[in-house]
Amino acid sequence: MVTRVRAMLLIALSTVFSHPVLATAQEITILPATVERSCRGGRAALYDECGSQTKLFRQALSVANTEEKTLLVSYGAEWCIWCHVFDQYITGNHTRMTYRFSDPGAAETEEVTLNERPREDPAAEAAALRLFVADHFVLVHIEDYHSADGYDVLLRSGADAAFDGSLPYIFTVTPDGQYAAKLKSSSVETRRDGWSDWYRGYDRAGLTAELARMDAAAQ
Repeated sequence: MVTRVRAMLLIALSTVFSHPVLATAQEITILPATVERSCRGGRAALYDECGSQTKLFRQALSVANTEEKTLLVSYGAEWCIWCHVFDQYITGNHTRMTYRFSDPGAAETEEVTLNERPREDPAAEAAALRLFVADHFVLVHIEDYHSADGYDVLLRSGADAAFDGSLPYIFTVTPDGQYAAKLKSSSVETRRDGWSDWYRGYDRAGLTAELARMDAAAQ
């Protein structure tokens, strides 16, 4: 498995450096594709807070199987800033990122801009991560906080056994919708917390390797 993960990571990186235009053109399949504007004031950006999560999960699994990709589940909520951080990273954003999220009970949506301040230009690694995700995964956002059946997705997939209560809970499932592996987020997160220098993000090479491991586990 280690050899396969390493090979997948090398392919992702070499593809981007050879074909930078393809990296920007490749689209990631993400469900829900849009969030209903009539739901809870239309403030949600990633998660459908009103619809059936089990139905969404089944739809996403069908799409993943049709595209012959692995279903990657981001189980979270709009108020979870790390949920938005993860989404921004895998979709190829870098350097200066603005996250739009809603705290529970807040009257309005908040926006936070975080400056990555990397030592080197992260554009190539960001493109490599995005391309790798687009080639290997269909992403589905499953809502935990407001939905009536979000946790049912964990129960039905068997992912509840590995859930520690932290959001986002990122995991992959097999083609028949059963839990395969979860993201070991603490091994790839980077963060600086302070009033004047606040940043949260991921080591992209490490995140790509983690996703490759999770993809292999789902095969």
